Formats: sequence, C-alpha cells, structure tokens
Amino acid sequence: MLRGKKIIILFISILFASVSLAQMPNLKKIDSLKNIFPITHGIQKIDCLNALGEEYWLLLKNYSDTISGWANIAYKESVNLNYTSGKATSLMLLGVAEIEGKNFPIAEKYLRDALSLFETLQSNFGMGWCNVWLAQSLFSQNNFDESLAYNKKSILFFDKLGERIGEGKACAWMGIIYATLGNYDSSFYYFSQSLLVRQKTSDHTCVAISLINMGHLYKAAGSYADALGYYNRGFQYANMHNVDHFTVNWTYLELVGTLYRLMNVPDSSYSYIEKALQIDPTNEMIRISLAETLLMKAQYDSALSIFLKPIQHFRAGNDKWDLMRVLLDAAKTYQKKGEDKTALQYALESSSIARQAGAKQYMLDGYLLLSKLYNELHINDSAYFFLHQFTSLKDSVVNNQFLWKLSIYKKQADFKKQTDQLALLDKDNKILDKDNKIKEEELQHEALLKWILLACLLVAALSGFIIYKNLALKRKNEKLENMHKQAELQQHVTEVEMQALRAQMNPHFIFNCLSSINSFILKSETEAASNYLTKFSRLMRTVLSNSKKSFICVGDELEMLCLYLDMERLRFKDSFDYSITFTNSIDADNVFIPPLLLQPFAENAIWHGLMHKEGQGHLEIKLSIDKKILTCMIIDDGVGRNKAAEFKSKSVEKQKSMGLQITTERLALLNRDHNEQTFFEIEDITDNEGKPEGTRVILKMNYKDLTEVVPEI
Repeated sequence: MLRGKKIIILFISILFASVSLAQMPNLKKIDSLKNIFPITHGIQKIDCLNALGEEYWLLLKNYSDTISGWANIAYKESVNLNYTSGKATSLMLLGVAEIEGKNFPIAEKYLRDALSLFETLQSNFGMGWCNVWLAQSLFSQNNFDESLAYNKKSILFFDKLGERIGEGKACAWMGIIYATLGNYDSSFYYFSQSLLVRQKTSDHTCVAISLINMGHLYKAAGSYADALGYYNRGFQYANMHNVDHFTVNWTYLELVGTLYRLMNVPDSSYSYIEKALQIDPTNEMIRISLAETLLMKAQYDSALSIFLKPIQHFRAGNDKWDLMRVLLDAAKTYQKKGEDKTALQYALESSSIARQAGAKQYMLDGYLLLSKLYNELHINDSAYFFLHQFTSLKDSVVNNQFLWKLSIYKKQADFKKQTDQLALLDKDNKILDKDNKIKEEELQHEALLKWILLACLLVAALSGFIIYKNLALKRKNEKLENMHKQAELQQHVTEVEMQALRAQMNPHFIFNCLSSINSFILKSETEAASNYLTKFSRLMRTVLSNSKKSFICVGDELEMLCLYLDMERLRFKDSFDYSITFTNSIDADNVFIPPLLLQPFAENAIWHGLMHKEGQGHLEIKLSIDKKILTCMIIDDGVGRNKAAEFKSKSVEKQKSMGLQITTERLALLNRDHNEQTFFEIEDITDNEGKPEGTRVILKMNYKDLTEVVPEI
C-alpha cells in the first residue's frame, strides 16, 4: 500500500494547453531508499521498490520509464511471494507511468487491475487513489461521464480517511470535466471546493493550481480579463510561498501566451510561449501551443510540421483529448494552404471525436471549419448542414455563458458590497454621533441600488430564458420534421436495396446452384462439385457482406461479378467466355457505387442471349469515366431480344422485369441530387443485313469518391 501522502497533480487543460504543477519529492528520502534497497529482502524489498516508484512520480519532468522500472521489479517479486498489497501498489504505479507516457488504454488496464486488488484488500487509501488516476486516464480518452463517476467514488474513500490532498485533486478534475461540458455552475462549485480543501492542507503548490483552475474556467466562459487576473494571482501566490521556480515560470508564460492568442494578439502570444518553451524544450504540449500561434501568424509550414508529428503517438495511446485538438489544428492549417480535401479528412476525424465526447468548444470549431471546407469544395448540402449545426450549438454555448456570467457577476458584486459595508460600519464606530444620520442614508441608498440591480438582472435573465426556450422549441420542431423526412427516405432506400438483393440472388438461382452441385456429385465429378461449391460460398458471402453497405468500390463490385460469371461458365460447360476492360484510366478503389448493380444485366445477357446461342458465346463488359459519370457497357453476341422472346421462360422473364424495375429505382435514388435523367438503355446489335448479332446495355450513373463516402465509413 502507498505510504507517502504527497501525490502528483497532473492537470490536462480545458480548451487550452496542458498544465502540470506538483510538489517536489523528498530527494533525501529517495537517496535513503536507494541505500537500504540492496540490504532488504522479501516484502520489505517490495515495499522499498514501490516507495521509490512513488517518489519518482512526484518529479516535475516525465520519469515514466523510471517509475515503471521500479514498479515492474516490485510486481514480479510480489507475484513470486503472492504479496497482494505489493501487486496492487505496483500495478497502480505502472498505470501512473503509462499516464505520464500518454498510453491511456494500457494505463486504464493497470489501474483497473490494481483497483480490483485494493477492493479485495478493502484498502480505502488504494481505492481512493486508483479511482482518481483511473478517472484521469478516462478523461484523456474523452470518457467524461465515466471519469466523473470514478472521481465521485474516490471522494467517498478520501472522506473516510480524511485524505484532503486526494479530495482536492478529485474536485479539481470534476471542475475540469464540467467546464469541458459547458456546465459552468458545477465547474465553479468543484473548483471552489478544491481551493477550500487545499487551503486547509497548506499545500501551496495545489493552492496555486486551484487559482489557475479558476482562471481556466473564466477562459472557457470567454472572460479573458478575469482569467488573466486569476493566472496572475496563482503566479503571485506560488512566488510568495516559494513554489518550484521551474514549473511556475513555464506554466504562467504558456497560459498567458494562450490568452493573448485568444484575444488575437499573436506577437505577444508568441513571445510568452517561446519563453515557456525555452524553459521546458521537451514539453510537447507547449510546442503545439506555439504552433497554434504560428498558424495565426500565417507560418503554415512550420506550424504543420509540429501538428503532424505527435498524431500517431496520440492515436496509439488513445489520447483522444490531445488528438482532437491537434487534428483540428492540422485541418485549419491545410485549409489555409488551400489543400481543402486533405483538410476535410482531418476535420472530419476531429469533429467525430469531439461529437462523441460532447466537447462543445471543439465541436463548435469543427462544425464551422467543415462548413467552410464543404463550401469551398462546392458540396453545398454538407456546407449548409454543418453551418446549421454550428449556429445551433453556438447559440446554446453563448446562452450558457451569458446565464453563468449573470450568476457569477452577481455573486462577485454581492461579495464586494458586503465587504464594503463591513468597512463602512467599522468606520462608523469611530466617528461622532452627528454623522450617524448621514451614514444611515448612505446605507439606504446602497440598499436601493442593490435592489434595482437585482431587479434588472432578474428581468434580463427572464427575457433571455424566454427567448432561448422559444428558439429551442423552434429548432426542436424543425429537427423532428427533418428526422421524419429522413426516416421516410431511409425506409424507401432500404426497401429498394432489399428488393434488389432478393431479385438478384433469388431462391430459383440458389436452387439451380445447389442442383448443379448435386448433379456433379451424382456424376462423381468431385473436383467440379468442389470448385462450384467453393465459388458459390464465396459469392454468397460477398453478396451478403456488400448488401449491408450503401456504397462499395468498383473493384469489390467487379470481384463479386467475376465470381458469379465463373459459376455460370462452370454450370454451362464453358459455353461462353467473358472479359472486363477499362476504356480509360479508372482508380477502382476510389470509385464508389451502390452494391449489386451490374449482376442483373450480366444474368439477363447469359440467360436470354448466350444460353440459346449455338457455339461459343462471348460477354464483354467495358467501363469508363467522364465528368463524374461512370459508364458501363454490357455486350453479348447472343441471339438478340427478338429471338429470345420466342423462348418461353416465365420465371426468368418475371425476374428480369423485377430486376429492371428495381435497378431503375436505385439509379433514380443515386442520381436524384444531380438532376440526371440518364439511367440505362438496351440496344440490339445487327449486321449489315439487319440480322441480330447480340445485345448492348449502356448503364450510366453518378459515383462517389473516397472523400464523399468518409462519413459513412
């Protein structure tokens, strides 16, 4: 079990750069532990190893490798001795080390395993700290609700222990999460609680952190002057109580630099952040903050090189909080460079992460950027959609900020008046009785002003609330109407797609395939039966897989079509052959069309044209692209439509009719956004004497490229 009481405070910022402040460890204790370590054995050795790891996690710089080094040895020794307390403590240390290294899924696993062991031991201290660290890991992965729940659990255990340092940390993190979600009243409450608890512990570093946290809250609410005031108070308090010079200086400089960037003063921002980076040149988050200022100064290439560097590391560690920030930064930079398609990919990913987490400021910035990008790419529907999302969310955020400012400014005004009145009453005790009447009138005047101010604030708040409710009701009605229309359209699409699947892979075709397999078996043609069965299973699997998707690439569609044609050739003893060619350059993996669209025409050519032909038949499929239109020609040298009409095949004829009707509907849905009227046409091929030589089907459709189908993938 952990014996020390000093625990590092890792603070990941809210809509701002990361900040870490901590007490310095007892270096004499570290030296003492290293001296006694060689002479310890068994459980004492394990406790010594864990104590060393605990002391190293208090260092200001990242010593995750050192922590994990001691903890790994302690864990192995604990397993050998079946020392449960040692295993639990070493696992928690390994989790903290992984948090330092930003490998949050691994950190989460270690901490959950440690928590399970501490629960078995009924260790309030271990359960309290494991819950806090686990909450921090979940926050960085944007699991805000779970993070809140674990922080609240930790407070229950800390209350039992009277562990105020842990309680202060948990309250601070809850304030951070609520600020992220735009719940400023709850954030203010928990930051205030954190400050109160930390003042009682005389932990000067943590008190400075709490003052800085209050500044972050005001910054999130858009009150930059008040935020700067709290940052200055935190900095002055730290200097007054001799808190570590290294940490205080780079922390303060980076925060002030960020504020100047938000106030659109890039030169001042760059000056402060550059000084912070000189103090701590290895800090990745300060470097990202500097790149954001470089972006504002139009130094796009320099900024982009910084933004792109940590992306893979953030993905590998599931660091969604920092990932959505740097992805959005990269998207903004590419947009400024005029590379809109590349910017769109980064913006979509960042917006998706923010939307899933409910991080409103990142959602707001992402929606605005996506609207601009789609507008520049002339995809007007998407541009309007994201502009609407931005406007709706902005109204909500602004209303929350406005109501919170009314509340907090009222509290500040009341507090100031109370202190002024106390000072005034104290002065009254020292003056002559003849001045009492004047003082009483002044107090009455101040009281009157107070009630007037309160009345104005209440009227403003009530008016704002009524306007907000009316706008919200209007948006809700519009949203319900749009959802109803989309539901009807989606239902129609689904019905057409399912009809297409049933029409193309109907029971009659499946029965014929199975009958052919049975025939091969009865004739002892085992190799042919095996080949046919293998192709049949692959075809069924491919059809079922593709039918679940709205769009697939042309390469996948042609692969399914080849399987079908190979089966038909095997079935009809190679009485026909086929070829598939591209008449111009086509990137088959970047051209997306609805699935199962070409097979009905190929089947029609085989059964109505080639099956009745004497001698070897040939089926030719040609694809080409011109101006966002994919053209597919399906040509057979069969008997032609007039001759085929003489052969009576009612089931096949019915299938053909259904297939053409359903294909027409699917193409209409595909082309409806482009006002296209060209779907497909069937032509008879004749020789110079007018005799039929086959049939040609010309199929034209709009297709989507990879960028357009990204939201569906």
